[in-house]
Amino acid sequence: MIHPTAVISPEAKLAADVEVGACVVIDGSVTIGPGCKIQPYAHILGHTTLGARNVVHSTAVIGDFPQDRKYRGEHSEVVIGDDNIFREGVTVHRGTGLNTRTVIGNRCYLMVHSHVGHNCVISDDVTLVNGAVLGGFVQVAPRAIVGAYTAMHQFCRIGRLAMTSNSASHNVDIPPFFIAMTVNTVTQLNAVGLRRSGMPAESINGLRKMFQFAFRDNAQRPLKIALAALPADVLAIPEVQEVIAFCNASRRGVATYHPWSKRHSASD
Repeated sequence: MIHPTAVISPEAKLAADVEVGACVVIDGSVTIGPGCKIQPYAHILGHTTLGARNVVHSTAVIGDFPQDRKYRGEHSEVVIGDDNIFREGVTVHRGTGLNTRTVIGNRCYLMVHSHVGHNCVISDDVTLVNGAVLGGFVQVAPRAIVGAYTAMHQFCRIGRLAMTSNSASHNVDIPPFFIAMTVNTVTQLNAVGLRRSGMPAESINGLRKMFQFAFRDNAQRPLKIALAALPADVLAIPEVQEVIAFCNASRRGVATYHPWSKRHSASD
């Protein structure tokens, strides 16, 4: 199960059935759980823990030093759950700051050349499409999709079931359930994703009303005021409350509405 050209540190702990390909380097206090497959030329180092059934493809690097000038070699970690896929060239950096962590949950799919910066927290079932880049301390909620070559500024958040379009850049938070396009803007609900998630029609309709009232029709009003003025029946929807709580907790600000085409400038 371990190729003879692999280099494995004596500090590393590998489950009995871990597969390790040619020229893999596992360096330092690395723990790899059962059923994992480490493909040729991958590099796992530092204080990194992988759960069960993860697949690390060729040339991926997991657990290297953070890209932070303040880092001075202090102990920090990468902690990864189960059933994740790390495709070719993916990089995941350990935390910066003593005893800090970069955390990735379960069933995430990190596509070719995507990057997870130091101290990020990625929840379950997240997808990073080719070339997506997360700066340090970014938080990504469950089932979010970060589009190809999207760049997220450090300390930003992406809400649950949100989606960013390809080649976008954001230095503000992207609320749950929305689609974000171009720079710091949201354009519409992630309606397809919401239906696929099994969300009840009542909740989706409530989110549509909230989006129209607070983001589209009242885009010139302060967002917190617009959200507070939502009709009572819309405020009663739990998913609407999730959006409100997310926006109220924002420290970097929230993406604003912008129509994604002239045809959609007057309708959702």
